[in-house]
Amino acid sequence: MGCTISTKYRKKNEENFISNVNEIKIDPGLFVNENKKKFQDVYRVAQSLGTGAYGEVKTCFQRETGQKRAVKILKKDLMRSEIEKSYLLKEISILKSLDHPNIIRTFEFFEDLKRMYLVMEYCSGGELFTEILKRQSFSEGDAAKIFFQILSAVSYLHSNGVIHGNLSPENILLEEKRGSLSIKIVDFGSAILTSEKNTKLPKDGKAYYLAPEVYDGIYHDKSDMWSCGIILYILLCGHPPFDGENDEQIISLVKRSRVQMEGRIWERVSSSAKELIEKLICGPSSRLTAQNALKHVWFDSKLQSAIEKHHIVEAMQNLKEFHAPNKLKDAIITFVTSQYTSLKETKELREVFLSLDKDGDGRISKGELLEAFRNTIGEMEEIEVQRIMGEVDSDNSGFIDYTEFLKANIDTKKLLSDQNLKLAFSLFDTDGSGKISADEIKKVFQCDQPSDENVWKEIIKSLDVNGDGEIDLEEFKALVKLNINSM
Repeated sequence: MGCTISTKYRKKNEENFISNVNEIKIDPGLFVNENKKKFQDVYRVAQSLGTGAYGEVKTCFQRETGQKRAVKILKKDLMRSEIEKSYLLKEISILKSLDHPNIIRTFEFFEDLKRMYLVMEYCSGGELFTEILKRQSFSEGDAAKIFFQILSAVSYLHSNGVIHGNLSPENILLEEKRGSLSIKIVDFGSAILTSEKNTKLPKDGKAYYLAPEVYDGIYHDKSDMWSCGIILYILLCGHPPFDGENDEQIISLVKRSRVQMEGRIWERVSSSAKELIEKLICGPSSRLTAQNALKHVWFDSKLQSAIEKHHIVEAMQNLKEFHAPNKLKDAIITFVTSQYTSLKETKELREVFLSLDKDGDGRISKGELLEAFRNTIGEMEEIEVQRIMGEVDSDNSGFIDYTEFLKANIDTKKLLSDQNLKLAFSLFDTDGSGKISADEIKKVFQCDQPSDENVWKEIIKSLDVNGDGEIDLEEFKALVKLNINSM
């Protein structure tokens, strides 16, 4: 494994020199890399979920664990240029840097002579588009629940300098078939960074959802917000605001028409919902940002939290008692949490996380954490909250990200099973020798950052029980299970 993708698109601070162990930043993106094994040796492919311009998406099962995942299989001969191939590498690189409960999780990728394989989490509920066709329209309560999640993910993307570029109900998946309306945004093939805004993009999106300025070769974060407005319109009435017999007619309407909300179905829709739509489907200068849209009054009356207070109290207590492990153990726990936790393990915690994230930006700030403690456990000094942030915030971002929150709350004993530890050991044992060297630890952690070689030797030395300069599987297991009850 290791960091084989070009780091051109990573937003993390690659230029920072690592001079000591404490400067190593741990995040889930460290572990989303190319697997040099044959895809067919690691996964068993099952049924098709859909097709695209370059290939198809299928379900697959990891042979070692039986875990069900999804894989995007792309045929190289359908990619007519190196630029088209670079779009996939860019998509992977962007996905590596994202950690949000409403954005699809990516696990690893493979490449052979004919194909590239991008392995992601599987969502059994299918496309939001299909659910819209089935229901015709959503109640305002259900629409608000779905749309708030979309805005939260988009706000997170924009705050991290990413523009999705192709938001539509076809690119939003429902996590489960029935019951929950939890969603995941997928397909970052058209995504760009804000530093690249106002550049021409391949127009992969459907005409229904693209902002008028996109057809002039201009794209920015407000263009995503137009798409969000179109999605909300469709959720509430079942059809797009601008329709025609072909793309040319649709584009003409998009460029010159105002959104209309008339007819019997719109008589039942609240004025605040209509106002929100009008503030999204409008000129770029007047369009709301995702952050401002999350504060709209419509959500105050339509969005109801179903999370029970005792679950929040329990999570806050776990955060208070959490102590950061050493860097290698932290990396192992991050790897297992981000790649091998089940929906059953994370479903309730995700709802708690979202309830604590008051501004909906997909991360918990110091202020939000302080407010949550005061509303649940009681008064707490800011210095104590700062200490907790320091323990939980393993990538030193100044916020508690989603995976960091999960790490502090999931049952560590269950998480660190022998099977999961074996998988984690294989991650570091890149040459398959049965032992982990300082150089292999460096490959996983460093990701092209310059560093002091003694940093990696220090990690090995502190864990190498038999003194052979490497860590074997038994030493690895002993390290992870040491003081497990105190975590």
